[in-house]
Amino acid sequence: MIIKPNLSGRIFWGVAGATMFILACAGLGLMPMGLLFICLGLPIGIFAMGYTFGAAQTRIDDEGIFQRNFFFVPKQFKWGEIEKGDIQTSTYDSKSSSGWTERRTRTTVVFINKENKKLYINASSTGPENWWTEMRRIAKEKLGERFDG
Repeated sequence: MIIKPNLSGRIFWGVAGATMFILACAGLGLMPMGLLFICLGLPIGIFAMGYTFGAAQTRIDDEGIFQRNFFFVPKQFKWGEIEKGDIQTSTYDSKSSSGWTERRTRTTVVFINKENKKLYINASSTGPENWWTEMRRIAKEKLGERFDG
C-alpha cells in the first residue's frame, strides 16, 4: 500500500514548481540578476515537482514501512526493528487572515524504532481507499501489543 501527500498539496507544489522553472528560464535572458533566478528557482522547482509526482510518499507492506520525504531522504523501518507504534491526536489553534481563530485536530501515527528514531504518517494523506484502516490492521498484525491503536 502506498500513501502519497493529499491532492491539494500536490497541485499547489506542481504549480509552484512550474512557476520556478519558468523563472529559471526567464533568468537566462536577464543574466546578471537572472543568475539568482537560476540558482534558486531551478533547485526549488525540482523539489516541488518531485513532491508533486510522488517523491514524498510512504509504503507499508509485509517487510516494513518505507518513507521518502520532501528532500528525497529515505527512512525505512523493518517490522522487527519497531519498538512501538502509537496513534496520536493533537489540537492546535489556527488563525485565518480575517482574524478568526479555529481549533483544529491533527491525527498521526508514530512508529519508533530501536534507535529511538521516529516515523510519522499523517491521517490526512491520500492513498488507496480505506488506507488508514488497512495500515492499522497491518501494524496490529505485525507489532501486536507494541501497537496502540
